[in-house]
Amino acid sequence: MAVQIFQPNATITDALPTLANKEEYVRAILANLVECKRKHGNAGVRIGIAGTSKVPAHKVSYVDAAGTEVTFGSYAGKSPTKDDPGTRDDPWSNASMSMPEVQVILGELRNFKVAAKSTRH
Repeated sequence: MAVQIFQPNATITDALPTLANKEEYVRAILANLVECKRKHGNAGVRIGIAGTSKVPAHKVSYVDAAGTEVTFGSYAGKSPTKDDPGTRDDPWSNASMSMPEVQVILGELRNFKVAAKSTRH
């Protein structure tokens, strides 16, 4: 039986302290977001808030032309999950993160520094 691990509005940021390989977790999510955005023009991600694994699953979705959120896939790391929990809403966070938000997290994990813009004219 799955146990609730995170609060209902949890995001990737909430899961990071529990992970041994934070950078790889976020990199895999970003790869799935890129694939969804390439196919559908937009992408967002929710994490699994319940489970028995040490690494929370994630669900990638997009918003279609009618404004409806459609599940692109659910993943345990980079691989699709075996039982496709993307068809159920109860184990997923109600907070979604965009691809740019996930890119910022990965940049921070990699200690990426944005160069300051020059103010000289």
